[in-house]
Amino acid sequence: MAERQETSVMVSIQEILRDAQDREEQEKVEAERRAREDEEKRVMELRRRQEEEEARLRSEEEERQRRAFEEQRRQAEINALQEAAIQRARMEAEAQSRLAEMASRQEHERQLHAIGQDTHKKRLTMILIGLGLVVVVGGIGGGIAISKSMNEAAAAKAQAAQLQAQIEESNEKEAKLQAQLAQAKDPAEVAALQAQLDAEKARNTQLQSAAARPGGGGAAVGPARPVAPKPGGGSGGSGKPCNCTPGDPLCSCL
Repeated sequence: MAERQETSVMVSIQEILRDAQDREEQEKVEAERRAREDEEKRVMELRRRQEEEEARLRSEEEERQRRAFEEQRRQAEINALQEAAIQRARMEAEAQSRLAEMASRQEHERQLHAIGQDTHKKRLTMILIGLGLVVVVGGIGGGIAISKSMNEAAAAKAQAAQLQAQIEESNEKEAKLQAQLAQAKDPAEVAALQAQLDAEKARNTQLQSAAARPGGGGAAVGPARPVAPKPGGGSGGSGKPCNCTPGDPLCSCL
């Protein structure tokens, strides 16, 4: 009986020890599990914070790059506007300069034209005065000289009119070339128009010089030279000088 009780006590003690050992094992396993979970939570928290920090840094870098790009774009727009304003001002200044030069040339040509007209009128006036003197001095023989002078005056007038027409045509062509040159943009076209304009200016200068030269519109005619009387000739031998044209069959002193 005592042995049974002792055996029962031993079994109970062993069960208690086994239970205690099982609890200790379970507690150890639980502690290790909690430690692992805590470590995993700590690692996850660190990873989360690191990812958040990296995301914040990326966001700040992207914002910095966006601001830098916006600043560069704004500066480029300002530079483009300034360059466009400079180019526009330069083109306007060049256009004003060309217009002023064209107006100055046209005024100069108008003055040359007026001078040419005055010279032509003076030349015609001198021709008419010379013709009048020929009529007074030459009589009937002078009529032939008058006719010749009138023909020469008409020829001179026609030549002067032809020169004037050529001058006006050259002025119109020069003005047209200047207008085309003011609107030209292509360098090759500008060079070609400038060459045509220079050639037309040279031609116009030659025409102006030809119109301004004495006799450029026709040769002037002077009075007829007197013819010395023949000895004993004339009607009655009065000794007066004979003003007839040599070879005139109607002359009374021949």
